[in-house]
Amino acid sequence: MVDWTMHVGRAFTGTRIEDMCPCEKAPCGLVDTSGIDPACREHPWQRGNTIRQQHQPKDCPGGAV
Repeated sequence: MVDWTMHVGRAFTGTRIEDMCPCEKAPCGLVDTSGIDPACREHPWQRGNTIRQQHQPKDCPGGAV
């Protein structure tokens, strides 16, 4: 089974948007896609918002998950 979990952010740099949302955060400060809150206005895929930062959990600069 393929794990599609990613750490994602809406801005090109930083975590300003993620700091204000209810989603589960990864150690790097980005949103862990396995913990997206459906009430969030920024991160659910159904909202169609642009994701400008992303990496896999194994590559997280914030440390091991």
